[in-house]
Amino acid sequence: MSFKIRNSIALAVIVFIVSVIGSYVTFFYQPKKIDQNIKETKKIESQLQDNAEQLNSINQNQLKLRETLHRWNNRIKEISASDVSSQTYGYLSEIIDESGAQQLKMNLSLSGTSNKGVYGYNTYKISGESEFPNIFRFMWLLENGRKLYKISKISIQSAEVANDSLENPSISLRYDMEVDAYFSTESTLGMPVMRPDSTPQPITSNPFYPTILAQTPANVRKLVNVDRISVKATANGKALIMAEDGRIITLQVGDEVYLGKVSNVIPKEGVVEFTLNDGGIVMVKRKKIDFGTEKNKDTVQ
Repeated sequence: MSFKIRNSIALAVIVFIVSVIGSYVTFFYQPKKIDQNIKETKKIESQLQDNAEQLNSINQNQLKLRETLHRWNNRIKEISASDVSSQTYGYLSEIIDESGAQQLKMNLSLSGTSNKGVYGYNTYKISGESEFPNIFRFMWLLENGRKLYKISKISIQSAEVANDSLENPSISLRYDMEVDAYFSTESTLGMPVMRPDSTPQPITSNPFYPTILAQTPANVRKLVNVDRISVKATANGKALIMAEDGRIITLQVGDEVYLGKVSNVIPKEGVVEFTLNDGGIVMVKRKKIDFGTEKNKDTVQ
């Protein structure tokens, strides 16, 4: 066999072997390897995604932890390990002094204890009488004070208190409330806290003050009582009247009288009109001149 033929045969064999190996690598080995790489890539991507979620969860937990620590460090309530009636009475007395409501009358009695394990509370019944501003400030300071006290029930009844020395009757309130004084076995909850800013909001109105009073206000300043006068003469904007004690008094439009003021003078009719406010009931009362032939007539509008 010639050298040329042997080389051709050897070359053909090499080409065949390379073709077989190339075909195997191209059609069998590489596809499997590619699939393995794809699966491994997806696995890594999934792990990276899980890591991102874990990092996000860690960040959220850290944020909650910071908020919790901030709230704990700035808490305004302390819960004692126990609650004793004498201590509670002393604390409530401090609140009364702080509120400036020394006229607040208070009766205190223990009505029961509720123990929930880690925490519990004593329920006190508190009753008394006072005016609305005093009760309002007391309740505000009780709910917003440094100790954890909660008002669970409250009942308030109002009553007018008239007095000859008061121009307008005062409104006294009878209150009954139940207050829960909390305690806890967690000693850390009893740690002293910063003094809370518990200044009550300004009181601009009294919701218990009635629209119409049950009693007529007292005539403290001894003003002219329209029901006890007689009109003697009228002129433009002025009137001459006689009081019950015989005094002659000159009134003009705008002058103050008991329960109101002079609102109008009608000379042609010999009439004086008074606008009066009898404890919330507004009326216009007309008084006519007594000419001696008939009694002084009163007309209410």
